[in-house]
Amino acid sequence: MREDNVRKIWSEAELDAALADLNNDVEADDGLAFARASLLAAAGVEEAPPAGPRRSGAWRWLAVAAAVVTLVGSLGVAATLWTPDPPAISRPAAPVDLDRPLVPGEFRYAQKLGWELQIRYQQAVWVQQKVELWIPADPAGVWHRRTTWTGVVQGLGPADAQHVQVDLPPKDEFGPGGGFPGDYQAPGASTPPGRTPPQKWLQPDAAFVASLVPDRASLATRLKYDPLNNFYDGREHSATEALTMVRSVLELGLAPENVRFALSGAFGGVTGGFVVPGHTPDGRPAVVLGAKDSDQRLYLDPATAHLLAWDGGQPAPAITSTPNSTPSWTTTERQKPQRRPGDPTSVYSFAITRTSG
Repeated sequence: MREDNVRKIWSEAELDAALADLNNDVEADDGLAFARASLLAAAGVEEAPPAGPRRSGAWRWLAVAAAVVTLVGSLGVAATLWTPDPPAISRPAAPVDLDRPLVPGEFRYAQKLGWELQIRYQQAVWVQQKVELWIPADPAGVWHRRTTWTGVVQGLGPADAQHVQVDLPPKDEFGPGGGFPGDYQAPGASTPPGRTPPQKWLQPDAAFVASLVPDRASLATRLKYDPLNNFYDGREHSATEALTMVRSVLELGLAPENVRFALSGAFGGVTGGFVVPGHTPDGRPAVVLGAKDSDQRLYLDPATAHLLAWDGGQPAPAITSTPNSTPSWTTTERQKPQRRPGDPTSVYSFAITRTSG
């Protein structure tokens, strides 16, 4: 604030009126002198005695005004030398209780942002896909699932990537209780005699999630031996199969906290599986569930056991195709599309919302 700016604030009439009011105050020690001294001290300015006679009221008003101007200027200089803590708005917000009961009209929201292998321009590429899920307060109600493509592609050279466009319309699906019509159905019209019906680990719905009990020993047995289709032969599941079962449940965001923690602990009892402390690829603390046979990993929030990310480990075999031919899977290293190093296969986020898209 400059001196000419101070003069522009008051007109001559306003200034005379203010000085007249102050001159009517005959108390010598009315606090203004103390205020002036305090302001000057805060500004780091040494007070000098006034020269010559003065009108007490007018001088006091001008002294405080000058002190304020000096203080503002000093704060401006100080701000360049002192860096305060970041403003509160930049600090992480308090975590939302995602496990609280919902009221009618609210939804549990889950988002999965991941990479899918697709054929574009006669070659396999990684295409980024976003899957959103809204589960109503009553999970037996209608679930809403939306699949969209972000348009981001990895696995092509710079010259080819600039010409690739993925412009697919969003796909909306609705399923009562989480049973979507387009979901894969286990093969076979019925379960063979003497065999346990398939369990919906890979496409869990509201009823299946509700059947999971927070008992590690029981869940470990189910992760090893629950049939996933009508032709299950009773063998123990591999660590990667069990990890996929855990991931399919956790990515819904519906399982209660005690079940999530129990699933995490139960996976440690799967042959070839491990549970260790660690970090996500982007550096967040995490509980890491890993499968030794494929190096696939799940990253869970240590405080809530919510799913943070999934790393698919070794790249899946690439799709190859030639004109007028059916695409086929191959394990040729030369044909594997490459993604950016360090990117997990999928990242997850969860929330509570009042809208279903």
